[in-house]
Amino acid sequence: MKIELNEILYAVSSGLDAVERELLGTKNGHCKRIAGLSVMLGKALGLTPDELVDLAAFSILHDNALTQVNQEELEYKKYNNASGYSKRDFDLRRCIIGETNTKFMPFRTNNRDVILLHRENADGSGPNGRTYDRTPIKSQIIHLADCLDNNFELAAAEKDTYGAIIYYVKSNAGTMFSREISDTFCKFFKAKHLNMLSVSNVGNYLRKATKHFNDEYSQQEVFNLATLIAQIIDYKSHYTCKHSSGVAVNCKKMAEFYKFPSEKITRYYLAGALHDVGKLMISNDILQKPTRLNDDEYQVMKQHAYYTYDILSQIKNMDEIMIWASHHHEKLNGTGYPFGLKEENLSMEERLMACCDIYQALTEERAYKKGFSHEEAISIMRDMVIKGEIDNGIVASIDAVFSNKSWDRSIPTSILT
Repeated sequence: MKIELNEILYAVSSGLDAVERELLGTKNGHCKRIAGLSVMLGKALGLTPDELVDLAAFSILHDNALTQVNQEELEYKKYNNASGYSKRDFDLRRCIIGETNTKFMPFRTNNRDVILLHRENADGSGPNGRTYDRTPIKSQIIHLADCLDNNFELAAAEKDTYGAIIYYVKSNAGTMFSREISDTFCKFFKAKHLNMLSVSNVGNYLRKATKHFNDEYSQQEVFNLATLIAQIIDYKSHYTCKHSSGVAVNCKKMAEFYKFPSEKITRYYLAGALHDVGKLMISNDILQKPTRLNDDEYQVMKQHAYYTYDILSQIKNMDEIMIWASHHHEKLNGTGYPFGLKEENLSMEERLMACCDIYQALTEERAYKKGFSHEEAISIMRDMVIKGEIDNGIVASIDAVFSNKSWDRSIPTSILT
């Protein structure tokens, strides 16, 4: 399957931004600004085109483990009656798990320890205690970019911001940042560069400043990418910590049952993994609510399907995946959302995605219910068929496939193993 990996990451970055904004207080466009700043500095330091593409990717993914570690800390506090991790421990867990999550991603250059060490200070005072000479250059670049975006209003910089940035970098040379990184940054970075970092400009800058690779990826490489994104989505809430991965597996099994071509199976798995990416835009107050949502909260929750559409529509040559993923709450009788589509407007793949999502939601445990058995889930789905909501033939096929205990519903070998 051909993928322009960075385009997918740039699109998903709006969801990652929403997570960091809610949990850490960062500003809108944070991930792309870090990528933009990193690419600028990487060019000045002489990184190759392949290294710059990977640097941008890792900048977007620098805090990919944040939802996971946040859930881990909540569980730690719950079962240990404790106040939670220290800042150092929290940062360390984000780096360790983030490194593990990206280990099998299909990048172009050697990126070992880039995520693991991206919060290290030049003098060794960071979470892993590494000095600059034992820290990859990409990690050092991302660290400086992250610090700048956390300390300055780069998206809407005023006249005095440029001078304050240069003073900040020079003042922290030799402690937070190596002198080589600091000196290079202060030499190349000019006030005009701030305009490139605005929310409206930074995406275009990234696309112009880095090469575009529409590479052919193996099915397993796509599964690795899909599973990483699914993990980020699922760990947004303790109550759905395996939902997207489960839907992706359901999609794969049903695609195989219907004898989809091999590449279409891969694309359908990816669509299943991405179907709830819009939930990254929904607040934890709603996603983490331990009881059923009230009507107002449910209306907010329903917006996630449109957010999925909006995020995935930004990716070139993935219209099919965007449609399959974002229409998973549409109903044949037009009562679904976000677009209220009816039977004649919903393809077999869209109908199947809806059923794979419903089956997964019914059979997994939630805060307000235990997971239903296969038989109970199929019974509920048949009632939905009678109401004209979902496809009878697909429900019958799901019954046939998942009542057979020989089917393996585990996640394909990937970053989770």
